[in-house]
Amino acid sequence: MKYLLTVVTMLSPNVALAQIAPERTLQVTGTATVQTVPDIALIDIYLRGEGATSDAATNAIAAKQKAVAEGLKAFLGPNNELAASSVTLIEARSGTCTDAQGYGSQPRLSTGVCAVTGFIATMQTRVRTRAVEKAATAAGLASRLGASDARLQGYELSNPEVAQARANTAAIAVAARRAAALASGAGLQLGPIVTVRDQGSYDMTVTRASLGANASAAPSATRVSPVVLDLKPTPIETRAQVFVTYAIAL
Repeated sequence: MKYLLTVVTMLSPNVALAQIAPERTLQVTGTATVQTVPDIALIDIYLRGEGATSDAATNAIAAKQKAVAEGLKAFLGPNNELAASSVTLIEARSGTCTDAQGYGSQPRLSTGVCAVTGFIATMQTRVRTRAVEKAATAAGLASRLGASDARLQGYELSNPEVAQARANTAAIAVAARRAAALASGAGLQLGPIVTVRDQGSYDMTVTRASLGANASAAPSATRVSPVVLDLKPTPIETRAQVFVTYAIAL
């Protein structure tokens, strides 16, 4: 017959606690902000074409689109993106076709004072250019080339990851200085980094500039030199926050 012998070693509470090494770490937070000069400018351009027929309105806006695109391409140079984000074509009626709630508040039959008198075509275009120093002037030029509204909406970075890496490095340096000061004040010797964790919500803050221009000029204005507008973009701030845990040397 075989017997199973179980040996249980009982430790007193004090002895058990003595065998568990206390955690010797120091946790600090580091926050930093770096500034980067933007290398991309964003320009929003709005075009409007009118005509007695839908084709006439479309042709009018197509002519303005061509004039603005060719003019900006020649002025800004290469490395530009111009894309239409929205196009609408709506019927137009007399101003007397309305009620107390305003024009178009209720469906109307296209008869009498509500007969269709023409069509209005609108288009929104976004220009993304690396010619940051020319962006303000380009907005004014687009207006003179036929845009009903041209706005320098803001700036961005072509490679925001580089700026974020700089901010992270700066935040870790701040954490290192704080940890060293705390350890010195407590009479402790700072050891190596145990863990590093970043705060995902800390990201990039884009400072935008706005320049609006209302235009009534025809596309023939391409022969006129653009009015130069000197607008220096505000640097883009990229923020980072890290949580760093250091070991405390024995």
